[in-house]
Amino acid sequence: MKKPLLIGLGVVAIGLAPFFVSADTGIKNQLAQIQQQALLLREQVRALAFENPVKASSASGKRWQVALQVGHWKLEGIPWELQRLYQSRQARGGGKIEWEVNLEIAQKTAALLEKEGIGVTLLPAVLPGVYKADVFVAIHADQNPLLPYASGFKAAASAYDQSGKAKQLAQLLNKEYRTATWLNQERYIPATMPYYYAFNWKKFLYAVHPTTPAAIIETGYLSNPRDRAILVTNPAMAAQGIAQAILKFLKENS
Repeated sequence: MKKPLLIGLGVVAIGLAPFFVSADTGIKNQLAQIQQQALLLREQVRALAFENPVKASSASGKRWQVALQVGHWKLEGIPWELQRLYQSRQARGGGKIEWEVNLEIAQKTAALLEKEGIGVTLLPAVLPGVYKADVFVAIHADQNPLLPYASGFKAAASAYDQSGKAKQLAQLLNKEYRTATWLNQERYIPATMPYYYAFNWKKFLYAVHPTTPAAIIETGYLSNPRDRAILVTNPAMAAQGIAQAILKFLKENS
């Protein structure tokens, strides 16, 4: 007596199958349309951002405006598109966290530049939008758990540069930082450095404008006592190297 019921339920299920397939297809189409509209809106926002970039204005009367980004500083409220980038831990050493070391070096660099009449803005890890300045330098410190005795610094130019001057800026950073600190320059540049997120205006809305000469410097290894003697004990030496590089860059491009 139960077999007809089972057969009947099977017929009903088969009859409903096209309905569910049709509904599923409709939902997928709606989601695809919403996604396309969101991407279109994003591109419109991006276009407006590039037409009206945020400009360095800490000292609007100054001829030159320099932006120094403090790596890992002020990560509160980080936008969703950048959250994945900051899941990794910061470098640590000598009782310091990386952002503290980066901030100290950036502040001392700013003081040296301001004495020379240069306008300086200190920027957190997340830029306020598409950012435009005469020079942009991201300041970081390094650590490699697999190489506890690693030592040295390295600077790299933005791979997204359209000013044609980013490589010159990176070369000056390498030269002047070496002179000021006596730390060794690492020859190996990780593939990710030139593609640093703050350079990637093609993907992120919180990036430096492509016409701004931009570079990133890893100032040394917090895990190495020799490097910490500069970064933690004598950050003025690191600041001197960065400031001199920027001053020479501006002079050569004045």
